[in-house]
Amino acid sequence: LGLVATIKDRANEIYKKVEDSKSIRGRNQDAILAACLYIACRQEDKPRTVKEICSVANGASKKEVGRAKEFIVKQLEEEMGKSMEMGTIHAGDFLRRFCSHLGMNHQTVKAATEAVKKSEELDIRRSPISIAAAAIYMISQLSEDKKPLK
Repeated sequence: LGLVATIKDRANEIYKKVEDSKSIRGRNQDAILAACLYIACRQEDKPRTVKEICSVANGASKKEVGRAKEFIVKQLEEEMGKSMEMGTIHAGDFLRRFCSHLGMNHQTVKAATEAVKKSEELDIRRSPISIAAAAIYMISQLSEDKKPLK
């Protein structure tokens, strides 16, 4: 996933807190670890999709990771006595990474970034991943740098 050390450290901290409470016994360990990683990414403002996290988790499904995430957040909120700050996700968080995976040129990335900013002004209530994907698709179809729909 190409994560920085701070995210790994944060995931370790979260796991240790949950492990100390001894409430994770009998749960899917891979899902718990993946959920800790997902939460750490969100807290450090480097969000990853649950699908990306599951691809590196040893066989944990999206459903299991989602349930584990909810469980961990609930546990930590009860322990701290306050709601846990997860950080909001914006389409721009995913846009650059998706564009680099597709090998898009700088101008196309810049245009897609502008499209995402406009969508935020319009208050489109869709998932950030969907907004980023739609912006990339629209801009790539309008440019010479056409990418096939996969």
